[in-house]
Amino acid sequence: MTTEQNRGKTHGHVHVHNGITTCDKGHCHMHLGVSSPPIPSGIYDHGQHYHEISGRTSFDHGHYHYYRGTSGPAISLSGGFHTHYVRLRTSFDEGHDHGIEGFLEATMS
Repeated sequence: MTTEQNRGKTHGHVHVHNGITTCDKGHCHMHLGVSSPPIPSGIYDHGQHYHEISGRTSFDHGHYHYYRGTSGPAISLSGGFHTHYVRLRTSFDEGHDHGIEGFLEATMS
C-alpha cells in the first residue's frame, strides 16, 4: 500500500521523528514530525516495511526548508520494538541544503 492509499486510515503504526539538521552556512534547523503508516516493501522482503517522512524545518536565519524521504527497513530491537534509519537532504533554499540523519522513535512491532 502506498502512502497515498494509506491516507486517512488509522491502522498500523507510525514513528515520531525529531532532531536537528546538519549545520550548513552557519546554522541548523529543527525537524519534528510523524511518519506515514507502514508501507510494505514488496514480495522479496516478506513482512518488511518502511515509512515516509516529510515536513518543513524550523524557521531559522530567515528561511526554512522542506524535506521528504523514506526510511530504511525495520530494525528489530528488544522487547518487541523496532526502529528505522533515515538519511536525506532538505530542499535547496537560500543557496544551501541540510542533511537529516538518524533513527525514528522506536515503536512496537
